[in-house]
Amino acid sequence: QVSMLKALVLAVALATCRGDFASSSAAYERSSPRLVAQAQLQEGGALVKRLRGGSEFVEKHTGITFPATVKAGSKLLKFIGAGERKKAILGPVAVNVYAVGMYVDSDAAKAAAPKDEQSANKVLLEGSYPKALKIVMARTVGAEKIGNALAESLEPRVKGTDAPLDAFKSFFGSMSKLETNNEIDFIQTGSDLQVTALGQKKIFTSAPLCKAMFDIYLGDSPVSAHAKESMISGLLKMCGK
Repeated sequence: QVSMLKALVLAVALATCRGDFASSSAAYERSSPRLVAQAQLQEGGALVKRLRGGSEFVEKHTGITFPATVKAGSKLLKFIGAGERKKAILGPVAVNVYAVGMYVDSDAAKAAAPKDEQSANKVLLEGSYPKALKIVMARTVGAEKIGNALAESLEPRVKGTDAPLDAFKSFFGSMSKLETNNEIDFIQTGSDLQVTALGQKKIFTSAPLCKAMFDIYLGDSPVSAHAKESMISGLLKMCGK
């Protein structure tokens, strides 16, 4: 009976919390109005596809859409790629927590002239030109929980620096929850990292924090291999490679 119960729990988890949310277009519509019905177009092929009209891109594994540009002061940053962030919940079962997309100042990124994946990765990770990460929630999660998870990833990356991790966690701790389709923007300009979520905004001035934030997705141990792959290939495509 115990084995049967475990099997039933696993079956229910698989049926209701599949990481790819791709069983049907109706599943996308129930999850959120921003999860597009064109999901069936995503099976196989590129990790990110451009929707008709070119004003939005859709991330393959979540169906979440990203705008083609975001504003950073007076500049318009251009989308280069995105991927999903998964969380294991029961054995091999994992759910999508959010999708993350990256944006860059295209002129500055092109000027760095990346020629291959290695150099493109370095340009994205180390460049201090205007660039951004946009997180779009795939499910409702406590804001403090997201802040703590990000801080946990940041901590080993800023060890020995004066990066304001406590203030970073406090920013998210002041909010209740991040619901499906809520967004978090991280915009770097020089050594400033502007974080925006749920109508609240804070600027952290810390070069180590800026680099660590992008290292979460572009470093040697990225939390989303798909995101890193998509961002690097997107930059190379932008540069005509």
